[in-house]
Amino acid sequence: MSSLLRPPGGGTDTPADGARKDPPAFTRAVATLREATVRTDAVVREAPAPARLAPYTYACTVDLGEQATGRLVYLHDPDGQPAWSGCDRLVAFARVEVEPAMAADPLLSDVVWTWLTDSLSDRAAVHAALGGTVTTTASYRYGTLAHVAPQHEVELRCSWTPLARETSVRAIRGGRVEPAEPGLDLQPHLTALVATLADMCGLPPDVPGVIGLPSS
Repeated sequence: MSSLLRPPGGGTDTPADGARKDPPAFTRAVATLREATVRTDAVVREAPAPARLAPYTYACTVDLGEQATGRLVYLHDPDGQPAWSGCDRLVAFARVEVEPAMAADPLLSDVVWTWLTDSLSDRAAVHAALGGTVTTTASYRYGTLAHVAPQHEVELRCSWTPLARETSVRAIRGGRVEPAEPGLDLQPHLTALVATLADMCGLPPDVPGVIGLPSS
């Protein structure tokens, strides 16, 4: 398994002038993303986050090979937003280049959505208000680009509200065992997105002892 690389100084530090400090709930949730472990062939990097969607934001990208890419954006508003049914929201994006036959399958959209919901469920990524779209596109080149083969892609765009789950994990501080601080654990949500992206690529599970068969 590989872990998310952290940039020097982290991504949610307080500005030098001390004008604003990230809420503890946001800081703890971001830490769970930075400490997440994902499948060994996935490359996860921190990325600039959109600033207008919420007071506090964080984003990371996921790449699987050269033809699959994803993005997860974490939004936090201490005052909450009615559309979120809470103070937090995750916005996810995944895009994969697929074979023409797969793109033509009328059930592809349903299957991709099932991959997402199953991945969230399998990893106990507790959530609410899940919604999104699955889009299949075909690009054909003409003229001076006619030599380039047609490209077919399937794209997933979705968002959901992550929920805290009860945990018995305890932290050790000063030699004493204390209850862990409450907050969101976003690691299973990130790993669920990576798993969905892998399913869209047709990759086998990243499990010790499982070996992918070479294509003929």
